[in-house]
Order: sequence, then structure tokens, then C-alpha cells
Amino acid sequence: MNNRSPIIILLVISALFFLFSAVEGQKRTNLNKTLDRVDRKEGIHNGNKVRTLFYNYGTIGHPDKEPSVEWPIYSGHGYVDEFGFMVAAEVVDTSGNVVHVVSDGILYHGEAAEFARKPWNFEPLPGYANPDQDNIAMSDRPASWPDQWPNRPGSWDGNWHGEYGLGVIRADQESYYIMDDRFNSEFAYYPDATDPERRGLGLEVEVRGYQWAHLLAEDCIFWIYEITNVSTTDYDAVYFIGYGDPHIGGGNDYNDDDANFDKFLDLTFAWDHDNTGDWGGSVGYFGWKFLESPGNSEDGVDNDRDGLLDESRNSGPGEFLY
Repeated sequence: MNNRSPIIILLVISALFFLFSAVEGQKRTNLNKTLDRVDRKEGIHNGNKVRTLFYNYGTIGHPDKEPSVEWPIYSGHGYVDEFGFMVAAEVVDTSGNVVHVVSDGILYHGEAAEFARKPWNFEPLPGYANPDQDNIAMSDRPASWPDQWPNRPGSWDGNWHGEYGLGVIRADQESYYIMDDRFNSEFAYYPDATDPERRGLGLEVEVRGYQWAHLLAEDCIFWIYEITNVSTTDYDAVYFIGYGDPHIGGGNDYNDDDANFDKFLDLTFAWDHDNTGDWGGSVGYFGWKFLESPGNSEDGVDNDRDGLLDESRNSGPGEFLY
């Protein structure tokens, strides 16, 4: 992962689905963020049958707090303790030791030096929501938008920060925020030669959530993570990991949860063993899945098993196996 090529990961969460995707682009100038948790905000996605809390440091859902991937909407039926992701890389610290830096967006089960009040995870960048309220910017709530988007000053003022252009809203409900891992000080490692205060891996993550009320997508939330290495270090070994802690059947009914992985669909899914939730009734399934991530166009492998070799987001269609 070099310092000029962001990747985008797309994740879907639903009753029954989670998905992910990836892209390349240009390095952006990062904001000079000096504080850690003061910019934290929460939001609620409720654009279809899935309603959930989420946070601008990467967490989806909240332990012991509802709605936490509630389905159907306003039913009080929760499916997730929390969900998030991690990015890990192998680096060499200032003493010459090989260490593995992990930056995550997990609230309770991630890496955080709580004893020192220093988070070892992602924290939000300021300026991407109305500073006078505690909510993440949502496409259907103009009062949650900032007066000016820090990465789109001037002409985008008063308009939605659309992925596909100024004011363009493609979903029935969208969310937007940016975070970075500059406070991940677990190891004596400094990724950016131009910024000695930056720690972690020097990653900046642009996050978008999408919900559609259409029948074919009404049980899903789609998440896109554009991960950019804004440091001066290139990485040879980088991993993106989705982490989920379901409570299928509600927060007090997690002891009988089961899970499996479908190799053909590349889908992880979980269910309640006795099909009875906190509410005394039947329970749905919960699933999550990568939809798309950067391809490897040089390994001679059909990575997504579609009959084509050596595909990537920037290559041609690849070579047919048959």
C-alpha cells in the first residue's frame, strides 16, 4: 500500500447482510488534527428496515445500547453487539523490532489504551458535521451538515458531499465522515517523516453509509471505506479485517448464537440456535460480506471466481479461464 493510492472497501450490513469495496485515487492533504475524542459523534441509519446506531470513529452498533442493528425497524429486535473493521501492517519500530500495528474502529473490543486515556484506534477528523450538534452528517438532515466541507471548500457550501458529485444523493439515506489513526501510539513507530506527531500507520479513512428502501435492498446497509495512506511510508503487507460481535436475538440472548461461512457466496452469517429472541418470538439471520476490494492483476488467480484471471479495478477485463 503506497502513499499515493487509496483503497476503498465496501461493506453491507443487514438482517441480513454486510458488504465491502475498494478503489485507487490521489493523496489528499490531511487536516491538522490535534485533539482525539472531542470530535466523536453518533448517527442513526434508519433509511429502510434496518435501524442502527453508528459512530464516526468506525463502530457500527453499540454494546448494551439500542438500536444496534435493529430489524425490522422500530421492532426493538437487536442483532449486533458491535461491528467494525481493522487495518494491520507489519513495520519496523525505532529499535529495529518487527511489530504489527493494528488500527481499528471498535468501541469496546478493539485496541485502546484506556488506562492512559489514549485510543489506539481511529478517531474522527473535525469539520465534517455541524459542530453545534452531536450527529454525523446525513444526506436527509441538512442541519447535520457543516457550513463548509473541509475537503470541498467554497463551491460545495450548503450542498451534500455526494460521492458522485456536488449535491448528488444516490441512496434514500446516506452518511459521511472521515477518520484517521494518528493517535495509535501503541508502538514506537512513526509513519510520516514530515509529521512526528502522527502515529499509527498514517491512514485516513473516508466512510460512507448507504440505505435504499427498495424491496431488493430494504434489509441492508452498504458501507464504503476509502482508505488512503497519507504517510511517507509504503507498506508491503497490509490486511483489512472485518470484525463482528453479533447478539442474534437481542443483547441478553447471545449465549446460543451460531455462525458459519459460505465459501461460495463469501458470506459470513449468524443465527440464533433455538430461534427465540429476547422478545419471545422467532429471529432472523444476520450476515456480512466483502462486496469488493482491490484486485491483484499479477497473481494468475481468479480471486473472485468469476472465470477471469488477473483482474483489478484499474486493469482490463482479465483473461478468461475457459
